[in-house]
Amino acid sequence: MATTTVATKKRRAWTTSVFIKQLMAVSGFVFVFFLLFHSYGNLKMFLGEQVYNDYAHWLHEEAFVPIFPHGGFLWVFRAAMVLMLIIHLYAAAYTWLRSRRARSTRYVVVKSVSDSYAARTMRLTGVVLIFGIVFHLLHFTTASLPRQLANFGSETTAPYSRMVAAFQSPWLVLFYAVFVGVVCFHVSHGFWSMFQSLGWVRPATRKPLVVLSGLVGVIIFVMFLAPPTAIATGIIH
Repeated sequence: MATTTVATKKRRAWTTSVFIKQLMAVSGFVFVFFLLFHSYGNLKMFLGEQVYNDYAHWLHEEAFVPIFPHGGFLWVFRAAMVLMLIIHLYAAAYTWLRSRRARSTRYVVVKSVSDSYAARTMRLTGVVLIFGIVFHLLHFTTASLPRQLANFGSETTAPYSRMVAAFQSPWLVLFYAVFVGVVCFHVSHGFWSMFQSLGWVRPATRKPLVVLSGLVGVIIFVMFLAPPTAIATGIIH
């Protein structure tokens, strides 16, 4: 009876751990999709001021009307992203606490030696991302930063003008380059971890999935940094 009880508890713990990791994987995939969509939208800066401002207006006011009321889709989307963030943070915290409690076991010690540098720094990059996201929202979404930080004032309301004004500042270009680099570092390993959590990694698929995970990070990095770099070098003005 005692043996059966212990086995049942271990099985439940394993099942819960797998489910939590799958929650983290799915919520992480939602964020990857969002980053691809967001970075693609930013590339419209290359099409000119009118095109970019029209795109921003559509996104904020006209997206999926009349399914949603004017401006409604964006708020539903924001709520969904907040929910995904809560799920992701909860899953990350749960996984970390479980690994910390089990750290004294031989299995975990051996496993940690073989973990990649990216895996060991996911928590650190995650914390950096939280601060970077808050800064980004205060910078472009609410325009709440002081002029000295934002490089534009409250009178600058057009999205295109805000982007151009912000990235006239070399330190802001550098800040976002580092921030996006951390994002992509986190995303690349997270994408790989998603495949592992969903059970898609096999000997035949391991190498292609590693390449795909790195490629996704590189693509997001290039797409996000293209407009700021073009602004800083005078291509976009």
